[in-house]
Amino acid sequence: MTETQKRRSSLFARARDSFFRSKGERGADVDTLRGNSGADFEGEAIVKRGSPSSGFLCIFSSLFQHNKNKKMYILVKGPQIFVFSNKTSSSPQFSIPLKHRSVDVQVQVVELMSGLGDVEYRFKFDLSQNKEVCNQFGRVLREQIAAGDNDEVKEKLGHEPVNKSKSVVYAKTIAEEKESGQPAKPITTTDVLEDYVVQNEQYY
Repeated sequence: MTETQKRRSSLFARARDSFFRSKGERGADVDTLRGNSGADFEGEAIVKRGSPSSGFLCIFSSLFQHNKNKKMYILVKGPQIFVFSNKTSSSPQFSIPLKHRSVDVQVQVVELMSGLGDVEYRFKFDLSQNKEVCNQFGRVLREQIAAGDNDEVKEKLGHEPVNKSKSVVYAKTIAEEKESGQPAKPITTTDVLEDYVVQNEQYY
C-alpha cells in the first residue's frame, strides 16, 4: 500500500467512526466518499428537480427557488448520486438512489426518470471543457441503475452483495442518511387537478 493509500485509508476510518458517533449528521466529504477505489463519476452541473417548468404554477413556484442556476458538485459512487454545494463541502446536501430508474441523454442535459417515465431530476452540464460529459454521465448512471436493481434482487433472495469495497458500503450508509434531504418536487398543474379530483370524489 502506497503512502497516499495509507493516508486515504486512515481518513476513511476516521470519517467512518465520526459518522457512526454523529449518527450520520456530518455526512462525508468528496475525498472520503471516493475512498481507495475512487468515484464512478465526478463533475459540476446545474441540478433541478422535476421536468422543465411548464404552466403557471411551475413558473410561479420557480420564482422562489434560491440559486436555481447554481452549479452543484456531483459524485456517483455505486448506485447513488451525491449532490454537494461545491467540491470542498464537508457533506453532501442530499443523495439520489439509483434503482428502477431510466436515463435520457440530450445535447447538454441528462434526465433521470422514474420507472413510469416521469422526469425526477435534470442535470445540465457545461460542455465547453468536455463535450462528452453528458454521454459519460449517462453511461455511468445506466451502469449503476443496473447494479442497484441487481443488488435489490439479491437482497430479496437473501444473498449478500458480492465484492463490495468498504468505501462503497460506507457510501451506501451515507446515501441512506442523505436521501431525505432531496428537494421537494415542483407542484404542477397536473398535481393540482389530481388533488382536486381526489378531494371531490365524495360528491360524484
